[in-house]
Amino acid sequence: MLYREGIEYGLLNGLNFIDTAINYRGMRSERDVGYVLKSLIKRGSIKRDEVIVSTKGGIIPGDIEASLVPSDFLQKVLLEGEIIQETDVNSVDTHRHVLAPDYYQFAIDTSKKHLHLETIDIYYIHNPEISMMVLGPTLFYTQLEKLFSFFENQVQLGNIKYYGFATWFGFLKDPTEKGYLSIEEVINIAKKVAGEEHHFKFIQFPLNKHMNEGILKQNQQVNGKWVSVLEAAHELGIYSTTNAPFHLGKGFDGASDSRCMLTEVTSTKGVFSTMVGMKKVEHIKENIHILQGV
Repeated sequence: MLYREGIEYGLLNGLNFIDTAINYRGMRSERDVGYVLKSLIKRGSIKRDEVIVSTKGGIIPGDIEASLVPSDFLQKVLLEGEIIQETDVNSVDTHRHVLAPDYYQFAIDTSKKHLHLETIDIYYIHNPEISMMVLGPTLFYTQLEKLFSFFENQVQLGNIKYYGFATWFGFLKDPTEKGYLSIEEVINIAKKVAGEEHHFKFIQFPLNKHMNEGILKQNQQVNGKWVSVLEAAHELGIYSTTNAPFHLGKGFDGASDSRCMLTEVTSTKGVFSTMVGMKKVEHIKENIHILQGV
């Protein structure tokens, strides 16, 4: 209930960008977002085109309503339902990730139902660095080409508008480290699939005072020059959204408050939008005031 109250308050008081994922809270997050969107749009309180909605797939989800944890969901729904095969699953520790287009067809259809939307504005491949760690660059980028072809078709069908990568450490690592992702290589594949009119237009990565590699570390190569993640995205014509501005709550160390941390990130040149995890109305009010400069 807190999430629904918070989403409704935010949408009615100036927030216009919602970011979620099929695996958040055992699918409950998408369902809560969809419940509020459907209600507000039906009442005429907001219009669909006034809100950007992004969601993600790739990490094996659970389903809290069906009492399925991710391992059970993988077995009973995805494997026994013949949506994917065991060889499609790339595992690192407890993390399970897939790049198989059939999975994303299932995930997009499921997310659309949860969100009560005909079209998802931005669809992210969630933490693709997991699959990169297992597959290595050659096989990863080969599979990515097939997946991008699928996404471009999803755009043509009207199921999504744009697609991209939502990462944790993939774009921030050194190029020699396992799991490193090259923005230029990803865009080259998108161009190979769909030319200059491709729809890979968004990336997401953490940015806060503890994880500032995205603006300080020159680990991305574009046209032979080493630049930061933000600079690379700009050079390649894609938008940078960031997450974890409070470092998953660990940023509150007494040296900085929420106003300073959020303002620092949102005022960073090149940041299109910042994702803040919120459920209590009091926190949403506070963060809206910060963004409004109140």
